[in-house]
Amino acid sequence: MAVKQNGVLATFTPTVSKYTNRTLAPASNTVAATAYNIYTCPGATLTSGKLIVSNNTGGALNIDVGIVEYTDVIQLDALSSQPGTPDNYGAFSFASGATGYTSSIAIKYANLSGTFNVGEVVSWTNSLRNPTAQTATLLKHDTSNGILWLRNMSHPLGLVIDTGAQPTTTFTGAGGATCTYGTSDAGTTVTVGISGNVRFYDPLNGTIYLQNYEFKNNLDYSLLYDTSSVPNESRESGNNNLNRSFGRLWRPASTTTIKVSNSGGQTTPATEFVDSSGTAVLVSSVSQCGAEQFIVQDKAVNDNEIFELNGIVLGTYQSLYVKSTGALTFTFVGFEETAEIPS
Repeated sequence: MAVKQNGVLATFTPTVSKYTNRTLAPASNTVAATAYNIYTCPGATLTSGKLIVSNNTGGALNIDVGIVEYTDVIQLDALSSQPGTPDNYGAFSFASGATGYTSSIAIKYANLSGTFNVGEVVSWTNSLRNPTAQTATLLKHDTSNGILWLRNMSHPLGLVIDTGAQPTTTFTGAGGATCTYGTSDAGTTVTVGISGNVRFYDPLNGTIYLQNYEFKNNLDYSLLYDTSSVPNESRESGNNNLNRSFGRLWRPASTTTIKVSNSGGQTTPATEFVDSSGTAVLVSSVSQCGAEQFIVQDKAVNDNEIFELNGIVLGTYQSLYVKSTGALTFTFVGFEETAEIPS
């Protein structure tokens, strides 16, 4: 196997290292994270290495380490709160993989003209964004309730115009269909949300393991599974760890979302993700690492101590998750090697 990268593959310091959250104002668009997937194994790759944890904070701190295959663990609400009150979570279906998407981004529209087609690009103009031209991909069209579910937003706040009376916004499908939202369209709303690929849906417990479109570490998750165009990997033949480690982007899914009415009023209802049949399913909690994925949990690292975790092996799209509430330094050192993908 050919070596692709070697040496330091990722670094992260909780509460110190930043990630970008594009829904925040430019003056405050960095947020300190206590937990993060510091590294994701690229496609057609095998990674082996060790994690070095160094503590010079002045006191002992506990760490968690996990090997995960997702960015967000989304737990669905109780069955009694779900549409149709089914008797098990198998009533909902979430396809997984390269074409398995879910989303909590929605437009309740008016004045539908023509036919929107799932998978086509929907475009509109938002004068408060730069550029003003906004796009997304149509995931589902709920014709009964007049709702477009979107994924892969060009800007996560592309749907939000402003507070106060909303200007009329026309959404246009690539095939020519249109609908509108705005002051003159009573009952219309737009919902800020998250979209991404479903890595796995657990129908026994009602848990969605999401690969968030708005996530970037050494991989750009908006290009995950895309091998035909722009590479999603921060390849650095010169072992430029700065470029690989400091381009972080993340807006985690949350249990509530922002809904803006045509009059500009904002509410924060419980988040709903749409399943493969178009059913909007309620969420109760969100986390980043499931109980089964921890390999180290509540491990105390004393001040002026170095802890090493050896024998870490990652396959395609598996990630190294770390957590601590203090400023320990996590350093992942290892090799990336080209791996054969079974045909």
